[in-house]
Order: sequence, then structure tokens, then C-alpha cells
Amino acid sequence: MVMSLASCLTDKILITVSGSHSGIGKTLLAEYILSLVKDFAAIKITIEDMFTAVSSDEKTIMVPGKDTFRLKARGATKVVWVRSPEESLADAMEQALGLLSDGNRILIEGNSVLNHVSPDIAFFVFGSEIHKLKPSRLVALQKAHVIINNIRDAATDHHLTEQCLRKLNAHATIVSLNLRDEHAARAFLRDSIKLLSGGELLRETSI
Repeated sequence: MVMSLASCLTDKILITVSGSHSGIGKTLLAEYILSLVKDFAAIKITIEDMFTAVSSDEKTIMVPGKDTFRLKARGATKVVWVRSPEESLADAMEQALGLLSDGNRILIEGNSVLNHVSPDIAFFVFGSEIHKLKPSRLVALQKAHVIINNIRDAATDHHLTEQCLRKLNAHATIVSLNLRDEHAARAFLRDSIKLLSGGELLRETSI
């Protein structure tokens, strides 16, 4: 199963966006990235307990306010929504990739997928207590190339948080910033993507 999923990705450029918990800013970060890069489709993963569904039809995706709508509106060439239990995720992802066979650049928003793939660029949004991280989220953090400590409380000791994150992932770029500051976030992301990809993934006019 895992080998089959890996074989579906051999000719793909993959960016992943993961995070420490729901509501931390994964979709917002994915929106910024999609506005900066060119020719990327997107897969939104939602872990469900009881069923699997893989959808790309407009009626499901283009519901104003939904995360899938936001990803499409910010530049994704196509969006696939994967809903699946964790144990069925690899199979569901194979179905999703089959719907994106025409493109070779994909952004995936989700945590558990990092158990199955090694992306070209992996982002992780942090904003919790490290000891509360679920196993799948700890794996995603440890595989990240860039960790963003999303500042939402000015009283928090961000330097201490960064030191703790560094102990879990010594190779990642770690930065503290407020993702609601779109200008600062996009400037940082553009520089990060340029550094990690040689600039070839960026839109020519991205700021």
C-alpha cells in the first residue's frame, strides 16, 4: 500500500502543510503558499472515523467559507477533498492522486499523510504545548523543513518555544510570526520557497 502510494508520487513535486492542532492556521498558510507558487493543485485531508470519501466535483469543493473553497480561490488549479480514517488514508490518497494525473505539482494540507510521504517541502504550523502533540503530528513536525510558531499571544516566551521545537527537529528553519500578518507571512514564505526550490516553483509576480 505505502509503496503503491509512493509510486504515484515519483514524478510529483509535493508541498505539505501540517499543524499542531485544528484551528492553528494550516489552511491560512496553505492559502498564502498557493498564492505564491504556480501550477499547484491541492488536496485537503480530513480524518474521519467511519467513512471514506474522495471528492473533486465543484458542488462539493466550491462551498463559500469551506477550506476547499479557500484553497481554490487562492490559486489551486484543482482541489480534491479526502475524508478518510487514518488506516485507510493511503488508499484514499491513491484515489485522490488519480484525479490529479494531469498535474505534477501538489500541495497537501494534513498531518497523517506524513506517515506515508516524504515531501519536497514540508511546512508545520505550531501553537500548542509540545507534550500534547498527537503521534501523527509529532511525525509531521519532525519531518518539517520549515516550522512556523504562530504567535497569537504576545505574552508567550517565543524563544523558549523555539528552543523546544529545535530539540525535536534540528534541521528545520524555525520562525515565530503571526500568520494574520499577511505581508510578513508571505514575504517569509516566498523567501523560504525560493531557498528550498531554487525559485522555480514561484509565480513570477508573487510578492
